[in-house]
Formats: sequence, C-alpha cells, structure tokens
Amino acid sequence: MIQHSIKHKLALVGACLLTFMSAQAQTADGTVVISGQVSANTCKLSISDTNGSTNNGTRSIQLGTVAPPTGTITPNTLFGNQVVANFALTSAAGAGTTCTFASGSTWNIVLDLQASQVGTAGGSSFLTNSATSSPASNVGVALSQSGGTRLSTLTTGAGYLGTKISTNNASATGGLQLIAQFVTTSTTAPTAGLFSATVPLLVVYQ
Repeated sequence: MIQHSIKHKLALVGACLLTFMSAQAQTADGTVVISGQVSANTCKLSISDTNGSTNNGTRSIQLGTVAPPTGTITPNTLFGNQVVANFALTSAAGAGTTCTFASGSTWNIVLDLQASQVGTAGGSSFLTNSATSSPASNVGVALSQSGGTRLSTLTTGAGYLGTKISTNNASATGGLQLIAQFVTTSTTAPTAGLFSATVPLLVVYQ
C-alpha cells in the first residue's frame, strides 16, 4: 500500500516509504535546498491542480481568499470557488515508465480522518479548521467526488475502511478527483482568518 497526505489550503503532500530532505544551508547571499525521495513501492501518487501543474511528492492547492456570504447565514452553504485535485498513479521508477500492479486490479483513495478533523452541519460532514494562527471561524471545507457529488459522510478512525474519494475505482491508467470548497458551519457568518486542514490519504488496490 502507499500512504499519502493532503495538507491545506488545501495543501496536498505525498509521502512514500522513505523521504530524505537535507537541512537548509543558508548564507547572506542565498539558500540551497536539496530534496529527494526513495521508495520501495512500484507506484506513487501523482497530484495535479486545476492550473495543470503536477507534482509527485508535494502539492499545494489554494482555495484562495474569498469573502464570506452575507445576509441570512444557513449552515452547510457552499461559498467561494471549487478547487479540483487530480490524482493518478505513476511509476516510482521515474518518468517514462509505467505503473504496474496485479492484472485487472483497480485502485482508489481512502480519507484516513480522525474525529477531531471532521464536523457536521446541516446533515453533512466537513473538514474542520486546524489553523492555530489567526484562524477563521464558522467555516469548514466540503469535499466532493468527480462530478460534484458531495462526500456528505466522512468516516473517522477507520483506516483503510474510511471514506473513499470516489464510488468508482480507477484502472491503472485512470485517474480520480477530489473537489474542495468552503462551507458555512453555523448561522453566524464566517470570520476573517486562515484555514488549514491536513488529511492523510491511503491508496488502496482492489
């Protein structure tokens, strides 16, 4: 199995078996950062955003700066822009090689969430805000699968039995999507501030 993580705004971070990153060497003239990844897996998760850029290890996807809704506030109301994260499997051996696993098998991604990461408003689940510096309040992030169907129930504490990001598995050459958007969580309007959520992802083969 491969385990990956999403980090906010929504930032997505992938981690394979081992990851090595050097300490920064800093002088008055500049900074050099050397990083890399060693993996024993035959496949790794490739993550791209709506701008088309792709990364196999670290991905930051921003929901942007948005104004809160005005007037009467209803919990579980989506606002701001949807941001789509696209997932595909690539070979851990590098570019130009194909990811392979058992013939005829499919894959999916499970959200490995804990209870403290999930809230409920209007009968639907949302990601809670974990920002510790100037956090926004009365706001969460709703998650949807490809096509826009809301993941209205986010299972917690279930590991590989958690919520899949798609009701349909993908083939070895196919892809999956996860859509994120701000959502109100109270009858009180969201307050200004930062939002952050970290969501571990588990890649499962079936």
